[in-house]
Amino acid sequence: MVQAAQNKPPAAPGPGASEDRGWWNSRWVAPAGLGALVLVAYANSLSLGLAEDSQFLLTQDPRLQALTWQNLALIFSKSYWWPVAGDLIYRPITTLSLLLNHAVAGGPFGYHLVNLLLHAANVWLVWKLAARLLQPRAAWCAAALWAVHPIATEAVDNVVGRADLLAAMAVLAGLLIYGGATRQSGPRRWLALFAVAAAGAFSKESAVVLAGLMLLSDMAFGVPGGIGRRRRLAAYAAAVGAAVALLAARAAVFAPLPQPPAFYMDNVLRGLPRWQRLFNTQKIVGMDLGLLVWPLRLVSDRSYDAIRPAEWNDGAAWVSLFALLALFVFAVTMRWRRPLVFWLAGFLGIALLPTSNLLIKIASAMADRFLYLPSVAFALALAALAWRYLTPRQAWAALGLVMLLYTGRTWARNADWHDNLTLGLADIETEPRSVRLHDMLAKAWFDRDSRGDLERAIAEQGQAWKLARALPPEKSSELIPGRLGIYYAAKADLAPEAERQAWREKSVATLLEARKISLAAETVFDNAQLAHDKPLAPRQAFLLLYLYLADDYLKLGRYREALDTLHYARILNPRFSAVYQMMAVADRGLGDARAEAVARAGQALAEGRAPDPSLYCAAVTELVQAMRENRNPDATFELEILARCGSPR
Repeated sequence: MVQAAQNKPPAAPGPGASEDRGWWNSRWVAPAGLGALVLVAYANSLSLGLAEDSQFLLTQDPRLQALTWQNLALIFSKSYWWPVAGDLIYRPITTLSLLLNHAVAGGPFGYHLVNLLLHAANVWLVWKLAARLLQPRAAWCAAALWAVHPIATEAVDNVVGRADLLAAMAVLAGLLIYGGATRQSGPRRWLALFAVAAAGAFSKESAVVLAGLMLLSDMAFGVPGGIGRRRRLAAYAAAVGAAVALLAARAAVFAPLPQPPAFYMDNVLRGLPRWQRLFNTQKIVGMDLGLLVWPLRLVSDRSYDAIRPAEWNDGAAWVSLFALLALFVFAVTMRWRRPLVFWLAGFLGIALLPTSNLLIKIASAMADRFLYLPSVAFALALAALAWRYLTPRQAWAALGLVMLLYTGRTWARNADWHDNLTLGLADIETEPRSVRLHDMLAKAWFDRDSRGDLERAIAEQGQAWKLARALPPEKSSELIPGRLGIYYAAKADLAPEAERQAWREKSVATLLEARKISLAAETVFDNAQLAHDKPLAPRQAFLLLYLYLADDYLKLGRYREALDTLHYARILNPRFSAVYQMMAVADRGLGDARAEAVARAGQALAEGRAPDPSLYCAAVTELVQAMRENRNPDATFELEILARCGSPR
């Protein structure tokens, strides 16, 4: 394991290997300097708003609105995205931290302040870890480089990046706990190691790399403190036990939940044959290394079509492959001569492994936040090289210049994360082929001013749909043409009378494309349940798609088509009152007074009002049928209907 300071391998002599005495060895000045660097680089992050997933989770997750025993129980018994169905992610410690943050200091400032403090704490941990591997000046520089490296901005500036902050904190603290072990270490140390490892694993799944990094350190530097086999096994049991506890908790939480389908647009590696996926995975790792060296092209989304699958004739992919192989061979050959080189290369590889799509296909192909922990190895390597091959003055000058450049890039990148509008405007310049970025930017324009910025929203959403249209329906997203159709409908409402019908017809045509994708997605979702031996779950679809399509039909006088659309919308959400209200309008347009009255009675039921007694049975019978088709029946409710009205049809 990483040795304690007195046991660490001696630093190889070099131009900068003079006696280390100075402020970088100070108990207070060195960490204060690191804290000052973090503050300088991230001070403007405290004025940010909420962007991307943070905007949704922090405002829509009911568990994060009040500190109650019920919400605490829900945090540990439900998935990360609850109540919305999503990927199989379980991060209760991260969610708990957001709840406590809300209770003590809610609002964007409070969330960003905590993220900044967590990053500062991680910088301190990196400094302590580096001090066991490098001479003091190099260790301080390594921590300083990592403190201001722009690759960390997504984890720090995006509030839900807290999962990466907490996971990294657990891994770094776990390495320090294990590295400080001695022959006298007792159960308390291993209990502390288990607690830290579990906190990390329950913050983000990638923290399970702790055990692998412990093994790597033992291979590079030997067992810490000369601890015996029994104590070493206890340490590994603590780290592995945390991972086992996570697996057990996930099994319990996700067993009753439906199996989510794989979204091709979010990760284009999912649909590739095995060997081509591995070929593309190593290319992305090469791109990651490029970002660590030259962090200029930072972007919040690299989904379809920002990353295009590499073919076998892709020159960049082959360059990446040979470079990675050379790095691997070099690290292995240096294991005995330069164990630090072996450890740094291994740290980078192991820390990247959970998010690389090499072992497990995850939701994303590539993301800046995935490099938060792996970038520790890069910072240590850069500092070690400078202090080994340069004079002290040259090392300070070179690394100081790099820190200055990194700080400026970090400061500028922070501003991009203010909200979805600023983020979209910045990132679309970097990845103009990202469908998600165009979609996010269009929605941001529309949400800001649905009248004044409508043309901008239509232009961006149109570009998103242009990029996504080539995909088959089962690989696409209903949201892309669905939102475009909604924006066309808004344009129809604002257009001159002579132009309204044309915009309305354009909206209908686009929403019908969205419905085709939606129905294909439902089929994919159902097939995923059957493939995993799970019962068919309640239907999931973009309800607004059907409501706007029905509204277009109503305004075009196509009442029968509107009614057919609304019948399906009622299946998607049988208790949504607006559906019944629109059905009543369609029935009136068709001249069916009886059906209109039943629809009004259904609206009363959905709103919790007592319907016309003479229409009660007809209304609730339709409601029961819709709930059955939604695959979400209510047995108690049906028994009540049977008792009062007889068997539903």
